[in-house]
Amino acid sequence: MICESTGVYHRRLLRIAEQLGMLTNLVHGEAVAKCRAIQFADHGKTDRRDPKAALTVAKVGKLIKHRKLPGRYAQLRELHRLVLRCENRIRETKRELHADLRALFPDFRLRKAVLYGPTGKALIDGFGANPIAILAAGKETFAAKMKQASKYIRKATIEKIWAAASDVAEGDRDPDDAIIADIRSTGVRQLYAAICESKRNQNELEKQMQTLYTELQATDPRLPSPCKGVVTLRMLSRLVAEIGPPDDFTTINQLMRYAGLNLCERQSGNWKGRTMISRRGRSELRYVLNLMSIPLVSQGRLFSEYYHGKKDAGKMPGQKALTCVMRKILKMFFGWYKSGRPFDSDRVFAQANSPAAAT
Repeated sequence: MICESTGVYHRRLLRIAEQLGMLTNLVHGEAVAKCRAIQFADHGKTDRRDPKAALTVAKVGKLIKHRKLPGRYAQLRELHRLVLRCENRIRETKRELHADLRALFPDFRLRKAVLYGPTGKALIDGFGANPIAILAAGKETFAAKMKQASKYIRKATIEKIWAAASDVAEGDRDPDDAIIADIRSTGVRQLYAAICESKRNQNELEKQMQTLYTELQATDPRLPSPCKGVVTLRMLSRLVAEIGPPDDFTTINQLMRYAGLNLCERQSGNWKGRTMISRRGRSELRYVLNLMSIPLVSQGRLFSEYYHGKKDAGKMPGQKALTCVMRKILKMFFGWYKSGRPFDSDRVFAQANSPAAAT
C-alpha cells in the first residue's frame, strides 16, 4: 500500500492496511505532482491520474518509509505536539495583548522580560495596565502596591510607569473614555492570564517529556545526557521527540533529509545559483534545532566562533549562518549518539568521515 501523506486520512488508511498484513510506504506529494505532469504532458489532476503517478514514483524507488514510532518515542512525539500548541497559543495571545496595550496605554514601554516578569504581572493584575486606574490610586498607593507585588522593582521603573500614565490619562477627560479604558483593561487581564496558563501547561508537559527521555536513556544508554553549556535535558527531550529512534537513520545524510536540512544546488554550465536547504522534512525538527542554536552562538559559547566566522569573515547573512549551526548541531547529536561516548568539545569541529568525529 502506497499513498501520499494527507493528514488524518492517510493514517487511517495505513492503519487498516497494516491490520490486513500489507506493507506500507509513503510517496511525496510534490514528487507525485511533478511525475503526473511528465506522465500526462499537462497539469491536469484527477482521481484516475493520481494513483498512476504515485505508482510511477514508487517504481523508480522514491518511497518514504512509513515510520511507526515505538512506545515511549510515540508518547514523546505526542507530548511535544502539545508543547508546540502551547507555544503557538502563547505567541498568538502575546500579539493580541500587545495590540490591546497599545490601544489602552500608548506610552507604555517595558522590556518583554519586565512585562512578563513580576513587575508586569503586578501592573496588570493590580491595575489592568489602565493609566486612569493608576492615577486614580495616587502615586504613593501605586508605588506601594507595585513594591508589594514585585519585591525587586526599581524606583526608576515606577517613576517611568507613573509618568507615562500621567501623559495618557491627563488628556482623557471624557467619562466614556474611562469606561472604554476599563473594558480594555479587563481584556488585557484575560489575555495575560491566558498566557500564564499556557506557560504553566507547557512547563508541565515539558516535565513529562524529560521524565520520558530519562526512561528512554535507561533502555538506550547511547542517548546523550545533558551537558552544561551545550544542551539541556529539556532541549534533548524536544530534539529526540522530533527525531524518533536515532537508530532508524544509518547515515547523517538520511537524518539531514528527514530534517529538511539537506543542501540543494542549482547549477547549469557556467551558471551557478544559490545553494539552499530543501525544507522538505519535518519543520518541527528545524524549529527545535533553531531554538538550540540561538544561545550557542552568543559570545564565548560553543558555536560562537563558527557562527561569527561565517557571518563576519564569510559575509554570510545571519539566518544562513544560523542554518549552518543547525546542521552542525544535528551532526553533533548524530555522532554523539552513534559513538556512545561522553561529549568532547574538542571533537565537535573535527573533519573526518566517521560519525564519532562530529563529537
